[in-house]
Amino acid sequence: NLPRSDRFKAENVILVGLMPSPEVPKTDEINNYLEPIVDELIQLYRGVRIPTFESPAGEMIRAALMMVACDIPAARNTSRFTAHNSTCACFKCNRHFTRLDSTSKIDFRGFKESEWCRRNCEENRLHAEEWKNAVTISERQHLEIKNGVRWSQLHCLGYFDLVRGTIIDPMHNLFL
Repeated sequence: NLPRSDRFKAENVILVGLMPSPEVPKTDEINNYLEPIVDELIQLYRGVRIPTFESPAGEMIRAALMMVACDIPAARNTSRFTAHNSTCACFKCNRHFTRLDSTSKIDFRGFKESEWCRRNCEENRLHAEEWKNAVTISERQHLEIKNGVRWSQLHCLGYFDLVRGTIIDPMHNLFL
């Protein structure tokens, strides 16, 4: 935890990747971007020996993904949670919303924090694997509505908790 004055200096930030595209990647395309990054993160978590001037035999370097910080749509897409306008609108809890009568709009009434049932890493991973193993598109759509999650390549990082590790970055979080 660096002081705020040092936190965003270029020497203290690493950009892991950008997703180039003239438009937002479709939800089924995002894993194609994530796969090579996740493969390297798995290697880095185990450790990579890198030679240096002081240590020609190499120093063991390890790294881990600590969080996914994006705006709301990108966070949902990257971590493969359903959209903010779905019946599982919250990716931190298991609250299911109903639709308003005779419309496709979500009814967000009755959202009492005391009744929240928080999501956890194990449950999220289980539901994501269930979605991944579904055979048909309709089965996957049913699981998305039921559980609010799809499979992400980030689930391959056994140490990473997508529920706790997916955040809305500070710039996009000002008015939430």
